[in-house]
Amino acid sequence: MKNYIIYLMMLLVALSLSNCEIDNYEGPNATIEGKILDSNGDLLQTEQGGGNMRLQMDELSWAGDDSTIAVIPSYLSVKQDGSFFNSKIFAGEYRITPIEGPFYPYDEEGEIVNIHGYTSINFEVTPYLNVEWVTEPYLNESNFIEAEVRFTRNEKEGQPMPDLNDARLFISTTQYCGNNNYDNQLVAAPLAINNGEEGQTIHLITSREVKYVGTTYYVRVGINCKDSYKKYNYTDIKTVIVP
Repeated sequence: MKNYIIYLMMLLVALSLSNCEIDNYEGPNATIEGKILDSNGDLLQTEQGGGNMRLQMDELSWAGDDSTIAVIPSYLSVKQDGSFFNSKIFAGEYRITPIEGPFYPYDEEGEIVNIHGYTSINFEVTPYLNVEWVTEPYLNESNFIEAEVRFTRNEKEGQPMPDLNDARLFISTTQYCGNNNYDNQLVAAPLAINNGEEGQTIHLITSREVKYVGTTYYVRVGINCKDSYKKYNYTDIKTVIVP
């Protein structure tokens, strides 16, 4: 019986080895880097983390002309400053499309990109809004942080312009300041904004006074629209130091 069991085990091992194929595909060794630019050629101010916009990457070279092969897209996150980088991409031909951001939908066909070795590419999008400082954030006499901004709406031919939603003064003790990283003790509730306030000065202030001395706060303002994602268009980040 013992010899019979040993024989069966050896047979199973031999069968499993005969069915194994050597994986001769090269690993992901290509690199892609670039920037998301607005209509003025400036980096699109965005957020850090999972709630941010993404690049959808559909690999066209995997299936070739075989329509029966389903290819699942991969996604590449974008950094807070609008740049992106990944050094572990499988070489090939991709359709790349910026998605889920505070901008008009990108062209459906995306951009066809051959990624081999080191590939650099930029994408230009049309943001719903440009948000700029009127009065940069400062600490007032009562230890509240205040700021003033204004926004302008952008148009894209053939696309409906979404209505305005709200504005917020985001404050954090880290540089990763935005809708997914802020001090909820200081950031006031969203301020409702309407289309008619375009070009007007919008005043924002913290919900309570700042109590921690010797602290550097990172501050920015975001304004969003009533689209599917309600992502914010941002100012750049400023710092306020509490002496």
